[in-house]
Amino acid sequence: MKRWFMMKKKIDIALLLIFPAFGVLFSYFLNINAFNSVMVFFGVPSLYLTIRAFRHARKAILFSLIASTPAIIVIDYIAQSTGQWIIPDSILPFRLLGVVTIEVVVWAVLNFYLVVMFYEHFLDRHFTNGVWYPRMKYLTAFTTGTLLIFFVLYFYLPTSLGIPYFYLVFGTTLILLPVVIQMFTHAKMDLKFFKAAAYFFYLTFLYEVTALQLGWWNFPSLEFIGWVSIFNVSFPIEELLFWLFLFAMAILSFYEFFDDDER
Repeated sequence: MKRWFMMKKKIDIALLLIFPAFGVLFSYFLNINAFNSVMVFFGVPSLYLTIRAFRHARKAILFSLIASTPAIIVIDYIAQSTGQWIIPDSILPFRLLGVVTIEVVVWAVLNFYLVVMFYEHFLDRHFTNGVWYPRMKYLTAFTTGTLLIFFVLYFYLPTSLGIPYFYLVFGTTLILLPVVIQMFTHAKMDLKFFKAAAYFFYLTFLYEVTALQLGWWNFPSLEFIGWVSIFNVSFPIEELLFWLFLFAMAILSFYEFFDDDER
């Protein structure tokens, strides 16, 4: 039984390694748009892990919706307004607040969901019953409060949202800092986080290069600390550090603290 269980996990890993490579080929051959790219790179593996690890799905989707949706509205509005990144085309004829696209909202929810499902299915050995930890009320209050403050500033002091070097600012406070705190306070979990980060670096690197070559997004601003050039595309060092390297670990840092047992 244990041998069969391990073999199924190996098959799962093999398929999750194939999905992004398939996504690259699919994207180039069919020249898909940004919305479909989210479905291919994040929707397909999310659906697969939902089937394979359904007992974690309700908890993962609830956490993902609460943690990502309010935050991405604020972050994407400021980032696109300041030119930190731009999504030039959307599948819908309108954008939230004239700026935020459905693509980035769906991407955020699926990205959070996929990270949590991957972690629970492959790396976390402590299954916890229930879909709501008491600390989730604090995360809910934080994300909701942040969105409310954003709307107040949007309507009454919009110039305050033009934050210089915004990617560096929010990446340091909401991505780097939680990861550092988690690694120092719960060092025994570092290996699990690094394993998750390794897979998501692979996925997001392929997605990043494909996206830039096919024009799903770009980085028009000059307010970055530096640039990375590879495969005839360039992207900011902040993108490499905060999204490709650290984003999965940041998601898991929030997840473990607010919605899991930190073991």
